[in-house]
Amino acid sequence: MATLALGLLVGFGLLGYRLADLQITPDPALQEGLGTRVITQELVAPRGEITDRWDRPIAQSLPSITIQANPQLIPAEDLVDVVAQLSAHVDTPADVLMTRLSRDSSFAYVARQVDESTADAVRSLDLPGIWFDDEPRRTHPNGPCSGLAIAGRTDIDNVGISGLEEEYNASLTGVAGSVVRESSADGESTIPNGEQVIEPAQPGEDVHTTIDRNVQYQTEQILAAAVERVEGQRGIAIVMIPDTGEIIAAANVQRSGESGAIECTTTNLSAIWTYEPGSIIKPLTMSAVLESGAATPHELLSLPEQISFAVEGGTKTYYDYFTHTQTFYTPTDVMVLSSNIGTMELAARVGPEALYEAYTNFGLGSRTALEFKGEASGILNTLDSNVLELSATAIGQSVAVTGIQMLQSYNTLANGGIRIAPVLLMNEVGTGRPQRVVSEETAAAVMEMMAEVVARGTGTRAAVPGYHVAGKTGTSWQPCETGGYVCNIDEDGNGSRHYTASFGGIIGNDDGPKLSIVVIIDDPKTDDYGGGAAAAPVFAEIAGYAVRQLQIMPGTSAPSDERVRADPAGVLETADGTAEGSESTAEGSESTAEGSESTEPAQ
Repeated sequence: MATLALGLLVGFGLLGYRLADLQITPDPALQEGLGTRVITQELVAPRGEITDRWDRPIAQSLPSITIQANPQLIPAEDLVDVVAQLSAHVDTPADVLMTRLSRDSSFAYVARQVDESTADAVRSLDLPGIWFDDEPRRTHPNGPCSGLAIAGRTDIDNVGISGLEEEYNASLTGVAGSVVRESSADGESTIPNGEQVIEPAQPGEDVHTTIDRNVQYQTEQILAAAVERVEGQRGIAIVMIPDTGEIIAAANVQRSGESGAIECTTTNLSAIWTYEPGSIIKPLTMSAVLESGAATPHELLSLPEQISFAVEGGTKTYYDYFTHTQTFYTPTDVMVLSSNIGTMELAARVGPEALYEAYTNFGLGSRTALEFKGEASGILNTLDSNVLELSATAIGQSVAVTGIQMLQSYNTLANGGIRIAPVLLMNEVGTGRPQRVVSEETAAAVMEMMAEVVARGTGTRAAVPGYHVAGKTGTSWQPCETGGYVCNIDEDGNGSRHYTASFGGIIGNDDGPKLSIVVIIDDPKTDDYGGGAAAAPVFAEIAGYAVRQLQIMPGTSAPSDERVRADPAGVLETADGTAEGSESTAEGSESTAEGSESTEPAQ
């Protein structure tokens, strides 16, 4: 007993001495080893979601696994074999892995944000110096492209770099916390109960948009197919609720310069890309005409066969794409037939100052209240007494707009002449200041004209059975890089046109307008390059889906698909918009004569 007691006393004495020695004179080697096993890490805050109007996620963060390594724990003689085994399961190239794992460092990424199956495959290799950590990955439930230009993207570190992800990055990110973790000496396993949260993370806030993700997805699919069908370069389609300005969908697609396929784009073309709109601007011109009292919807007009302007080196002559078979035409006929001559004649009555003021009141020439990053204001020069400039602007040439500007203008007509700013966030609905642009009577009269465009004019393909549809087609020339509207001129003086087809319209029921939609297809190469053939059918398809998805009931007094369409000018003989002389097939013709240039911008 005495010997045992003495032994215990000596043992405890030695332990006490060693503890005192470590506290007073710590061993650097032991201290370094201990320091590498107790780690303070940032506790990443869950990133907020970007949701649609029904709180369904458009962009969200889901758990994923990041594979990490401590290169110092990988034996040099095993490095080549470790890299070979890892590269068989992860997307990181072998040469990149070799560089990372050869460094004199205790940390390196093998692969970030991989799925569970990839992580399990690497775990099964049981490689030295490899461990795993949880890291959120940004995903998009409707696919990586759906709503991409609006929602935007994040980088690998979940920092917003475009769209709403960038604009609201601070609130989406939240506030990070911190956690202390104890791990084994090799860093491969965590010590049980060795984790302590020092500061909890504060989750990021959600961004609640006005988008309907199903309408957004379907609009993108319809638009991409249409652009591919006519061999175009890019496409834009925007869907709104007119009386609130809520954006339901904003699709942006573009042909890839590498693969040649039509793909989604991170560029918000609807707000950034500008183009000369052509005849889609004519409802705005007609609004100025009626508002000023320069004409009435059913006034009888005698239209000349052509209008000529003196220009340097000759004359510039405009024709209509159809033969004037009638003695008189009304302003309604001018809209229905998309007559350039009639529009120019009426614009001349209004004058440059009043027409310019009308366009600016509709919102042309300035950015919308959305103020997207890089949003364009378009081009709207002050009009003067130059009759050629006035005439060209009145038919949508020599003026540049964005898709969102044009749809805002059409919303104004649908709202009885009141301009409502477009909105993308639910908490901003109803916060804008309405502005009266034209009288309710003028807006109603122009809407009736646009309804006739769909019923018996250039926009018959935009009709949706059971619903009231009013709209306008546009097929414009875009200026070439070398100047002018004739591109790629060869040795014989022959060239080609860069067309842009568009259709803007409003669909509703007996209770009034419910949705406004604009469709723009740039640079179509097939014979169906006109607004009536390339863009109007896309409007009908998008509108037909949207009213079903949003449960907008048809009207009891709306026209059916069997409605017989009258024809005031005798040039539109069929109901599908393809009759000889219609805007969709007989526009954009040009003839030249010595000393003069006869031109007719497509409608």
